[in-house]
Amino acid sequence: MKKLKCVLSIPGDTMYLRAQTAAAKAAADRLGVELDVLSADMDPVNQGQQLLNLIQSRTAPKLDAILLEPVSAAGLPRVAETAVAAGIAWVVSNAQVDYIEALRRNAKAPVFLISQDHVEIGRIQGRQIGAMFQQGGSVLYLRGPGMSSIASRRLEGLESGKPKNIEVKALKVQGATAEDAYNSVCSWLGLSVVRPDSLRLIASQNADFIFGARKAFESNAPAADRAKWLALPGAGAGTPAQVKPLVDQGILRAAVLTSLTMDKALDMLMHALKSGVQPRDHTYVEAQSYPGFEELSKKPKEARVQ
Repeated sequence: MKKLKCVLSIPGDTMYLRAQTAAAKAAADRLGVELDVLSADMDPVNQGQQLLNLIQSRTAPKLDAILLEPVSAAGLPRVAETAVAAGIAWVVSNAQVDYIEALRRNAKAPVFLISQDHVEIGRIQGRQIGAMFQQGGSVLYLRGPGMSSIASRRLEGLESGKPKNIEVKALKVQGATAEDAYNSVCSWLGLSVVRPDSLRLIASQNADFIFGARKAFESNAPAADRAKWLALPGAGAGTPAQVKPLVDQGILRAAVLTSLTMDKALDMLMHALKSGVQPRDHTYVEAQSYPGFEELSKKPKEARVQ
């Protein structure tokens, strides 16, 4: 049996996406799949064009499957149609696209979605904040760009999961990396009248943003406030390997442990191709609080991450 040729298209470079790529490569090696990885550099047009060039190429070997973690919320619907029409399997990761059902009606290859439940991740983070600060207060929340469905859904979950006495001051980061967070927080520090004394926590949709924010506080916060900014505890989200050590070392006070999707996606894809049966149209992987809510609620309210 010939090796299946697959492409993994990722938005850019973050801790989570590096873990996704590593898991996908390990699964591909285990399954005997030829896997190429493309980065879109956070440009949805570039992501679509990269894939179209491969789908429509007359010289490159025909693709068997595309695994997509999209840059934009729409998830490249026209590219998806072109791929499926060409008999290429189409797997979407970590997005809430609305075209999967329509594509599956006439698809000759597997079409499905596998994702973290981003609303639930945000909801868990909201509950963590409520457990840590039962008397309420304000939180600076670092969220991703407006075009990101992940960012929007995690914020939606946070708003629904937090207590009413927690005020969220959301700061939009124009990108997905620690460097993007650094730039956004530096700009915000120059314009904002918010003082560290008025905040209880720096929360983030991932761990990368926390590191970028701390770098910005070190280099751009007024000298009189720098130590106070750096003393604020942090909370983020990521895979257990990424964020559990950060909590254990005191760099983060809490984290939402998320799951990878690409290794499971390849397993589901191979099973579907061998059996000829479409997988479930939507599959969600689990997330959980670390530490647990009860433990978070018992921590001293005055504790600060140094």
